[in-house]
Amino acid sequence: MIIEIIVIVGLLLVIGYQGYLIFSLTEKWDAKEKDLLNRILARNYETYVQAEVLQKPTPLTDEEIYEQQRERGIPI
Repeated sequence: MIIEIIVIVGLLLVIGYQGYLIFSLTEKWDAKEKDLLNRILARNYETYVQAEVLQKPTPLTDEEIYEQQRERGIPI
């Protein structure tokens, strides 16, 4: 009887600690993410948007493919 109570209390303490840890880490992550977003937006939004557009893949034309192969050579 007493052992069961100790085990239950111990498990409840572990669950409470894990809940606190998850809450704490979530708070820290949100603060860090908010800070990073503020840094991006505060410096130069125009440059940020231009870099975002450049990251999107665009289909290559036949001329571009030919130029790339000519510069690098055809893989064997």
